[in-house]
Amino acid sequence: MTFVAGNTSRDGDYWANRVSEGRKNDWRGSAFERVCIDHVAQIKKALGISGVHTDVYSWKASASAELRGAQVDLLIDRRDGIANLCEMKYSKCEYAIEKDEAIRIRSRVEAFRKVIGGKRTIHVTIITANGLKHNCYWNDIQSEVTLDDLFKE
Repeated sequence: MTFVAGNTSRDGDYWANRVSEGRKNDWRGSAFERVCIDHVAQIKKALGISGVHTDVYSWKASASAELRGAQVDLLIDRRDGIANLCEMKYSKCEYAIEKDEAIRIRSRVEAFRKVIGGKRTIHVTIITANGLKHNCYWNDIQSEVTLDDLFKE
């Protein structure tokens, strides 16, 4: 049996064990976002808005002198005058919103309000793999969708 130079291990998970955890987490987050985007109908069903006409897109505002830049993963702009600003967060366990993330979410909401001029009611929606931890920042969230919701009939 001949081994490739530099890899004399018989570890079946050789490459998986050598990929940095940060890069794996980035990939998991991107993959989770793609799954969410491919399951908008299920997200709408979980939110109880299946029958509401919507336009769905990502949203971005460039920074300016009077506006801090902002980006929203998924925006569900509803015909009933409500906009769901959806943040997609992958984690192996319940996702906990910490102070810095709560500030970023509030900043996105404020930027969206400034751009649309108060024409919509804004609901912050968190889409997570394993649910949202109920901590002191949880009250800023109007709705929650989980990975399980994305695969319901």
